Amino acid sequence: MRLHPPFFTAASLLLSLVVSHGGALRAQEATPRGKVAFKKSAVPLATTDSAAPSRSALSKKSANEVEDLTEKKQTLEGEARYAKAKLDAAQKQLAVQTAAGNLEAADRLNQESKDWQARLDATRAQLGQVEKELDDATQGQQSAVTASNEVVVPGETLEVFVNEDPSFNGRYQVRRGGYIIMPQVGRIAVAGKTIPGAEAAVKRALQSSQLHHASVLIERVQGADIENGPIIYLSGEFKQAGKWQIPKNITPTLVNVILSSGGTTDKADLTRVRVMRIAANKGIVEEVNVLKILDGGGLTSDLTLDEGDVITIPAGPTSLVYLTGNVMHQGSYPLKAGEKLSAYGAILQNGGFARFADQNHVYVLRAVPDGTKVRLPVDISAIKKGRRADVQLQSGDIVVVPEKFFSF
Repeated sequence: MRLHPPFFTAASLLLSLVVSHGGALRAQEATPRGKVAFKKSAVPLATTDSAAPSRSALSKKSANEVEDLTEKKQTLEGEARYAKAKLDAAQKQLAVQTAAGNLEAADRLNQESKDWQARLDATRAQLGQVEKELDDATQGQQSAVTASNEVVVPGETLEVFVNEDPSFNGRYQVRRGGYIIMPQVGRIAVAGKTIPGAEAAVKRALQSSQLHHASVLIERVQGADIENGPIIYLSGEFKQAGKWQIPKNITPTLVNVILSSGGTTDKADLTRVRVMRIAANKGIVEEVNVLKILDGGGLTSDLTLDEGDVITIPAGPTSLVYLTGNVMHQGSYPLKAGEKLSAYGAILQNGGFARFADQNHVYVLRAVPDGTKVRLPVDISAIKKGRRADVQLQSGDIVVVPEKFFSF
């Protein structure tokens, strides 16, 4: 049977397309290996760079979570202490009224005791949950440090050793684009790779253009800055947070780094300073009471630091005192840790007395552990003449300046 000419033509055309396509495939297979490798690595490089978070971002997120939970824990501890004090006061008054036979007052105080007991139990339950979350967050912070240490990220420095040609040895900083630049080789993508992966990438690059065989070893330069030398990272309530360069021939300790770096802000809580470091490829967080060391608690408890350590100083709880009545500026004012502020001094610092202020009957309202408030008189006239000491304020104190009865 003879093929119809048009059919034969179409079949021939189809056959030629298949042959042509196969030739293209063989031509692509014959393309030099370097070009194929370049095309394959272009997409993963972009994906790796965008997927690789910075070590500082991971640490900051974990540190913020720990900080928030720590503050929440302190708040709940304060609420528990307050509820316990109110419960004790109600129970004492209940015992007194019961002994006196005042049944109506006893019933009221009995119900009040139950309410405070329920509040105390609920607060303790919340505190237990927060403590559990805090433990989990601390472990998460350590895991974040460990995870961020597994892959190479932009910004860190790698030290490369090539056994066959020492001229390639040196420290190379990972650029923002995720690569290092090696002389005579050019850019080598390393971001997002493990250290063995980065070694393999450098080895391939060297063997493709410079060496027949390359034995490559890469080490991280922990905490080192290629231009300035080894550094320690400062975060939190430092006056000058950021990188702190370790001076030559100096072994840094926690206290001398805090003092030498410019000190801390007024909000700093030196009783809970944290040091985060990497040991045996695991993140370790140590908490140090620096205030105790500074107060003479023994320098033996100071902590020796290494390059790459991260010091975090949290903010302490804010203490407030209050001014009300006939003063120029009413309101709440912060009381710094360790600061000694008197009632008359607080009035003067905030504008002094207003018109018609009764300076003879100034007083301070102060809460006592049983939940009640006591009135402490402030004799301004005697204080001015040096005959009486001023009242030293505590957190939560209220300075009251009444108005004269006759204001004309």
